[in-house]
Amino acid sequence: MQYKSCQWVNRGIEFRTNSLRLCCYGYLQGRETEYQTVIKNAYHGELIDWNEIFKIKDKLKEMHKKGEYLDACKNCIYLTERNWDEENYINHFTLNHWTKCNCNCTYCYTAKNKKEFNSYKEYNLYPVIKDMFKKNVIKHTDEGCVIFGGGEPAILRDFDKIIDIFLKNGCKNIRINSSGIKYSKAIEKGLKQGAVSLVISVDAGTQQTYERIKQVKCYKKVWGNIRKYAKANPDLLKVKFILYPNVNDTYEEINKWFEEVIKNGVKSVSLSVEQDWFNIHQGNFPSKIYEQISYMERRSKELQLNLEIYCEALAVLREQNK
Repeated sequence: MQYKSCQWVNRGIEFRTNSLRLCCYGYLQGRETEYQTVIKNAYHGELIDWNEIFKIKDKLKEMHKKGEYLDACKNCIYLTERNWDEENYINHFTLNHWTKCNCNCTYCYTAKNKKEFNSYKEYNLYPVIKDMFKKNVIKHTDEGCVIFGGGEPAILRDFDKIIDIFLKNGCKNIRINSSGIKYSKAIEKGLKQGAVSLVISVDAGTQQTYERIKQVKCYKKVWGNIRKYAKANPDLLKVKFILYPNVNDTYEEINKWFEEVIKNGVKSVSLSVEQDWFNIHQGNFPSKIYEQISYMERRSKELQLNLEIYCEALAVLREQNK
């Protein structure tokens, strides 16, 4: 049946530190509605009754067929009108079930309350994924994806085993967001197989700005690891720049970042905007940020770099072009 819906409502799941959610994009409509994406509270890695999860998804799909949406979903950029099949399965994953990291980014959602987030204990997700494959809950399609968010994947317990079970079962779109500080042979293996795409957020073109944002002294090490990953598969590596107003939003910083990208054999880049700033300024984005996003678009084309623009930056462009 043709109607407007999204991959996450139909086929997705997000694992959080203490809950299961439809997706991680509810905040785009405002923090006050983000809770609506929760489908199971007090979750800490137990095996899942997928019949219960699919009942929730079926109710939401029936709403979408009628043109009705949760406030967290209204106007979401991921809503798409198409023919949706009726089969229940999961092929979209966001793994956000841990917060431990090897850097301390000032813009991280954990930064405001490190003590609380450091108290969270990661749960072991590998048995859950294994059970999903055993029960045929997971179905691989060309549209499917596995996204690692959360803390730093390379230091996550059972990270290699989770990567391996997805690779062995034919998953070809595993997306990993990493600090790039710890080099991972599992990531290298996935890159060489063409199944892993890696995003490393450097956010700076100079060591001084990098250390101000990340609060670790790993600038040269990260670019060295980027160079090694690029040799494994340059087509599946992206280096990311999160525009952080009043911190890295200068053309000098942006241009030096582009210089490092080219020097280290990178072919693709990503662009986003710092989330807290984005949430505060929704509906009133200053023209400077729009101009810098537009500049990075043009500069990427000039340097023949593939550019991915994240939803926050897309929202800025969309508002400016109204």
